Amino acid sequence: MSVEKALIEKKENTGKLQKAVLIRTILPELLMCVVILITIILRTRSSLEEEVYRSLEAVANSVVNAYNVMYPGDYELVGDKVVSLYKGDKELTGDHDYLDKVRVGSGMDLTLFYKDARILTTLKDSEGVRYIGSGVHTTIMDAMEKQKSPLHYKTEIESGKLYYVCYVPLINSDGSLVGMVGTAITAREVRREEDVAVAPILLIAAAGLIAASLISRSYTTSVVAAVESMHSFLTRMVAGKLNNEMPQEILKRGDEIGAMGASIVRMQNAVRILVECDPLTTLYNRRCGDAKMKAIQKKAAESGEPFCIAIADIDFFKKVNDTYGHDAGDLVLKHVAAELKDLMAGRGHAVRWGGEEFLLIFEDMRLVSAAASIETLIDKIRAAHIAYGVKDIRITMTIGLVEGSADKTLEDMVKEADDKLYYGKENGRNQLVVHPGEPEPCYRLLLVEEMDMMRSDTVVTFSEDMLESEKLMKLLSDNAYKEIESGEEHPEDGNDDAGEEENDE
Repeated sequence: MSVEKALIEKKENTGKLQKAVLIRTILPELLMCVVILITIILRTRSSLEEEVYRSLEAVANSVVNAYNVMYPGDYELVGDKVVSLYKGDKELTGDHDYLDKVRVGSGMDLTLFYKDARILTTLKDSEGVRYIGSGVHTTIMDAMEKQKSPLHYKTEIESGKLYYVCYVPLINSDGSLVGMVGTAITAREVRREEDVAVAPILLIAAAGLIAASLISRSYTTSVVAAVESMHSFLTRMVAGKLNNEMPQEILKRGDEIGAMGASIVRMQNAVRILVECDPLTTLYNRRCGDAKMKAIQKKAAESGEPFCIAIADIDFFKKVNDTYGHDAGDLVLKHVAAELKDLMAGRGHAVRWGGEEFLLIFEDMRLVSAAASIETLIDKIRAAHIAYGVKDIRITMTIGLVEGSADKTLEDMVKEADDKLYYGKENGRNQLVVHPGEPEPCYRLLLVEEMDMMRSDTVVTFSEDMLESEKLMKLLSDNAYKEIESGEEHPEDGNDDAGEEENDE
């Protein structure tokens, strides 16, 4: 239950971290995107409105110029009871053809005002009746009389229907204001154009935001996963697992997380050295040596691999300290430790067992091979000249070796090796003891002989399928027959004993 609770808590903590990182990365991007979008949309709409007013003014001016070209003369209202508007000699009242054509071409409604009254217009009500005779607001007319220049408005012409409108003055030759030409377009049409213009911006912004969100999520997921991996690594390290490995994907990162992971690995190595290694010799300490022996014995019990354990001691080490001082003793220990490291590289582990005693654990190695390696070590130690200032220190070592067993306790095996060591100490030192009270063979020669025997012994085996093959049996019979014939024809090449040996083989 506690494990499940820990996993749930771990998952919740990971989710909190990822949410926090995402909020702090995506939210600012979202806010910035919204601000930019609002600014762009407002600016786009403002630009579109300005363009709409310019278009309305251009169309109104083109109508004024067209009337001036088509109908030279001033504008004049003729009649008493029934009045008509003339432009020069041309009566304009009721002549909507030109304005209707411009309406079709521009998409804008047009109106010709005399003073503030509509004389001609393309604006119609729901029944198709033109708004003839209606007027504009007095404020518009007052503004036109003051400015006599184009006016822009956003106003209601029909009830509930908003228009963008431009008014251009109509001025006679004497400079008097006689009316206006108005152009108008519904706000709905302008809004539709704005939507068309803004839509790509919105799509691009949305796509950019989605892409940024996905990138941020992917990166934050990677960061959170890396942090979680480092947390798990540290948790295992705190639990005493100092040989666990940092995932390579963290160490390969080129950012601060990768640097942090590398620092944690260096810290682990430093802690492992402090916890597992002897500070003077840098060999494994006794606590770690016990763990190594347990692991190797367990592995041997599962796989059947052989292993060996040896206890080594520097002969007369106290005399070295008493004669040359403890600094010289430390130098000797370091020298021996270096030799032991070199010996055990690829073979197992070297441990400083205590004082001048060392434990050697040979992994996946038989007794003869381990003994041969120790003989080489003893010879190297014996031949070494350890320089301490101008003095030359010479030492020897005595070593007791036992073959490991999955059935024995580690304490018993270490005691057995230790007993052999003390036997060697009491019987001359400077030696390897494997069989106390018996002459020790040269294990290096014995190993060479074993290897030669293994190379000379050739064993050929056949599967049942091969033996059942008629072709193979015939081949073997033919070869045997040839051997017999050869022996009969050349008896001088061998003797009866040799022939018997061949037959036996």
